[in-house]
Amino acid sequence: MQRLEGKVALITGAARGQGRAHALTLARAGADIAALDICHDLPYPRYHLATSEELEATAAEVEALGRRCLSLSADVRSAAEMEAAVEHTIDTFGHIDILICNAGVADMATTWDITEEWWNIMLDVNLKGCWLAVKYVVPHMLARGQGGRIVMTSSVAGLKGMAGLAHYCAAKWGVVGLARSLALEVAHAGITVNTIHPTGVDTPLITGMAQAAGMLRQELVDQLREDNLLPVALVDPQDIANAALWLVSDEARYVTGLELKVDAGQMIKCPA
Repeated sequence: MQRLEGKVALITGAARGQGRAHALTLARAGADIAALDICHDLPYPRYHLATSEELEATAAEVEALGRRCLSLSADVRSAAEMEAAVEHTIDTFGHIDILICNAGVADMATTWDITEEWWNIMLDVNLKGCWLAVKYVVPHMLARGQGGRIVMTSSVAGLKGMAGLAHYCAAKWGVVGLARSLALEVAHAGITVNTIHPTGVDTPLITGMAQAAGMLRQELVDQLREDNLLPVALVDPQDIANAALWLVSDEARYVTGLELKVDAGQMIKCPA
């Protein structure tokens, strides 16, 4: 029997990058997938977000693995859209066992150059989006009484300050506070809540951040390499998905409130 046989996972930001890796990794382990993404650009960040075609490509890859996949076009900042997405998932699959709050954006600016619009979008996508997913999934998990697994993507930027990323750091630190508080609230029901803290990951977000900052991609990659202890610049999305798979499996059934670093040693080399 596969590790996640019979489980259903709702994954936000699933069209590409880390989200797609999560979807495929959990599908290989036996889970059916509800893959959610915004599928249009926002005024910020200053690069293109995932498309509906990319979301459908994720769904096709999941289905090629023999698992079912529900594609959901929704904005994690919207209560109405997230409530509808969760209801659609439950109507389709009957239940949600796993929630991975992965949707996120990043961009660079000095703290005083961040506009109010940039601040609001950064916090709304990266932090409010996690809260809204939880708001509509957790009552279902509690009512079902079968426990559950919740994983939120934070960052090394959720463990320390980083120049040029004050709004991103604020959001990712907020994710930790949200997850810790939630872990205390739902432990009695057998629901675990953990955060993952990657170093730089080789996804379109890196290309977008470099573009927005007027840098060559390789310049940004070289900067990120200097922060890591291990000799690597960017980890692979699969590295993050492997960590998430462990957290949502029965192997980690007694792990909750954990800040799991997949950071190539960055927090040892450059601690908070």
